[in-house]
Parts: sequence; structure tokens; C-alpha cells
Amino acid sequence: MTDWTDRLAIISDEIDDSFAAAVEFGAALGIRAYELRKLEGGRFPNVSEQAVQEVAATVAANDIELIGVSPGFFKGPMDDADINETFDARLPAAFRLMQRLGIKRMTLFTFRRGRRDEPIPAAIYDHLGPAVELCKREGIEVVLENASSIYSDTGANLATIARTLGVKVVWDPANAAASGEVAYPDGYAQVRQRLAHVHFKNWTAENGWEAINDGVADLAGQVAALKADGYAGYYCLEPHQRDRRHAARLNHAQLLALLGAE
Repeated sequence: MTDWTDRLAIISDEIDDSFAAAVEFGAALGIRAYELRKLEGGRFPNVSEQAVQEVAATVAANDIELIGVSPGFFKGPMDDADINETFDARLPAAFRLMQRLGIKRMTLFTFRRGRRDEPIPAAIYDHLGPAVELCKREGIEVVLENASSIYSDTGANLATIARTLGVKVVWDPANAAASGEVAYPDGYAQVRQRLAHVHFKNWTAENGWEAINDGVADLAGQVAALKADGYAGYYCLEPHQRDRRHAARLNHAQLLALLGAE
């Protein structure tokens, strides 16, 4: 058994909003690590008490682990009212649920950009810096993710912001491709020293999100490079396709094939 088999992961709502149902399906694929984003009731932490209890009971009953949460904080524009709400209510609510569930890692974003060529504004650090420090005081590790709509859209921009804040990253090659970057090798070269874990899906300009083997990002090259570099994080599926269970099964099979290839 190769060491990456214990590091296969998926964002749970890529299978089902019910965490118990997601784990039942994921277990059949050999997946034992789950990132939380959306549960029944809404996006974390705006979820129902029943959903939280379901997560706790499912973790207790299965040999699985929760590798982090992605509440979507700071994914919108730099709007003062929204930022204040995040600090005053959303972050504290997330902290409470994370403590209940034993989760120690939170993904943050870097605010919505206007134009693709817009430079990273210094003002983002006025908000992200305090958020990182607040999480640190709560014993929570912050990681930043790249997405095409925000300032950390490419690997280059993600690395710049992460270095400034002193944090690690969630690298999404498909999101980098959707941002106009050659995800591998160009974007990866920028972030490879700061990886927490990697999201796997693919993308084309014609159809949007695609299965791993069907998009423009060279994920075969990306996986080979991760293996060669001794990457020790999670290979986390995020198919983003309409038929969630079919997409999870298909992308899982394609990722396994890449991981098994020499």
C-alpha cells in the first residue's frame, strides 16, 4: 500500500449535503478524509444543529478524519459591513463549531477582484492579517485558496499573498487554469513550498468544470510532480459537476489512476 492511499480526501458536499450519506458513499471508495463546506442547512457555520450532530456521530462511528472547513469567508468584495459581520459573528460561530468537531484548519479567501489585471491591493492585508491572528489565538491554522474571482486567482498571486501573511495554501490547478494561468508547471512552481493540500478537478473554457482527465490543466504532470517532490498533504477531490455521485466516482477513479502511474 502506497503512502498516499491514506491521503485521499473529498469535500463532503461534493457527494451529498448529508454528511452521513457522503461518508457512506465515500467509504466504498476508500476515502476516509473529508473537508467540510456545505451541510444540510447551509454553508459552514450556517448549518443546522442536526447537521452538526450528524457530523459528530458519523466521525465517532467511523475511521475517518475532518481535514478542515471552508466557510467562504472573504470571498466577496471588500465591503465594510460584510467584513464586520464576519469578524463579529461568523468567525466566532465557526470557532465554536470547529471546537465541537475537533477541526483545526480553516480555508480563507482573499476578496473579490475587479479586473483580471488588477494588482493586489495592500488593503486586503488590513483584514486578512487580523483574521489570521485571531484564528491563531484559537488554535486554528489558516490556509488560503486560489479561485478565479479573487485576488489569489493564480499560483503566482496566491503565493504572494500567502508569503506576506505567513500561511500555507490549498492549491487548485483547475481554478488557476480558469484564471488564465498555466497551472502546471507555472502556477505550481510558485506554490510548491507552501502546500497544505491540493484540490482536484479540471476546467475548459467551453464547458467550465470537467473531470480530471478532460480539462486543460495538466493534472497528470501535477500529480507526478507532487510525488517527485515528496508531497505529504491530501489529494482532495472537488469535482464541481452536476451529477455529484457520478462525478465523485469518476474523478476518484481518474485520480487513483494518476497516483498509481509511475
